[in-house]
Amino acid sequence: MNNFEVVIGIEIHLELNTKTKMFSASANNYEAQPNTNVNSIDLGFPGSLPTVNKQAVLHGIMLGKALKMDIDNELHFDRKNYYYPDLPKGYQITQQRRPIGANGSIPITVDGITKEISLERIHLEEDTAKQIHSGETSQLNYNRAGVPLLEIVTDPVIRSGKEAAAYIDAIRKTAKALNISDAKMEEGSLRADVNISLRPYGQKEFGVKVEIKNMNSISNAQKAIEFEIALQTKKLLTNQVITMDTKRFDAENSATITMRTKTGATDYKYFPEPNIPVITIPQEMIDSVQLPELPWETTARFEKLGLNQEYVNSLVADLSMAKYFDSIPYEDKEKLAKVFFSEIVQLSNSKSIPVTELNIDPAEIARAITLTDKGDISGKHLKKILPLLIDKKETVDKIIEEKGMKQISDSSILFPIIDKIILENEKLVAEYGSRPERVTKFILGTLMKQTRGQANPIVSNKLVVEKLEAL
Repeated sequence: MNNFEVVIGIEIHLELNTKTKMFSASANNYEAQPNTNVNSIDLGFPGSLPTVNKQAVLHGIMLGKALKMDIDNELHFDRKNYYYPDLPKGYQITQQRRPIGANGSIPITVDGITKEISLERIHLEEDTAKQIHSGETSQLNYNRAGVPLLEIVTDPVIRSGKEAAAYIDAIRKTAKALNISDAKMEEGSLRADVNISLRPYGQKEFGVKVEIKNMNSISNAQKAIEFEIALQTKKLLTNQVITMDTKRFDAENSATITMRTKTGATDYKYFPEPNIPVITIPQEMIDSVQLPELPWETTARFEKLGLNQEYVNSLVADLSMAKYFDSIPYEDKEKLAKVFFSEIVQLSNSKSIPVTELNIDPAEIARAITLTDKGDISGKHLKKILPLLIDKKETVDKIIEEKGMKQISDSSILFPIIDKIILENEKLVAEYGSRPERVTKFILGTLMKQTRGQANPIVSNKLVVEKLEAL
């Protein structure tokens, strides 16, 4: 693979979570009974006229701003003409000439190195119907026909399967942070088409491009790309011809399979959509779109707070968990993260529910850790208390009181007890000079028994040694 430069471009189709479809009033709900969320526009009936979904436009503006793009102040739509059973109109309404956003970038990090992936464009369009193949029959679900899409197109700047996977993941996290899509590859709300070619290092011309479709996870996308890179490398080294194929990924065999071979570029005969005039987007509308904290900003913030990379990655990957973590009013976030992941996250994992569904008051988590810091309760007590906070059934202070967990750290209380133990064990205490560890452990153990485990072990150890040294 060192003989050739890998050139990868990716087109991502992102389904938007609007209430209605891109150009019709049909509900945008793919989970409904098949072919129930359709109307005359979705099915391409003659005389039915499209209307543009404003929320989809706002989603496009938001993603464009997040990706540092130039936002067009006019909406232009075009017809992409082709025949396929999942396209009842015989054309798709898209944005060929003037996309809603152009010339952007998004950062990715691979093996500790951050790289900006330059983006050519994002444009609005409508989705096609869903095809379900079973044996010799095929069925069509038109609930998906007309669902709003944003297509995100990179420049050919990706150089490996790892980079491709990191890029797809970055788009997924960004879409979820913006709340414009659930971005689930396994359900088809985020679909990636990957174009791969190889060329000798130093050559400017691109090699023959192979397209891979239908990958249902980020890990499968990486595997498909790495397999295809190895395959093309082998072909080039053995003087075999690479054809312009469209392939799918066979996850069971970890191989790419040819679906069809292209003989040339497809002519879709684009022309301006006659039923949608040019629409001006007021600058005030563009300016009104506000961005939340973006994934790479969240990453930088958590890293600055001292969280280790594993914790950072977990929080950035789960937006609801990150918000919950942020809501815990405890200042030392590095220490909080250790307790949060070792106790709260483990608790949620054991119950197979998200952290937020534990329904633990964030303030009570902070209270428990603070009392541990002050020595009022032990680390063991902290572990016992946190599960009792589920569903806000109890408060930390009430649990401590009811279960007698409060530690005794007051020397005025502990010294008299220590003095009494020493007095009752004079013979053993006399051995302190030759066997200090044994004597100290005995005094401490007896102290713990007499205080029913409530003596602060750290404070107690210090006081016991102080007393024994003074003898």
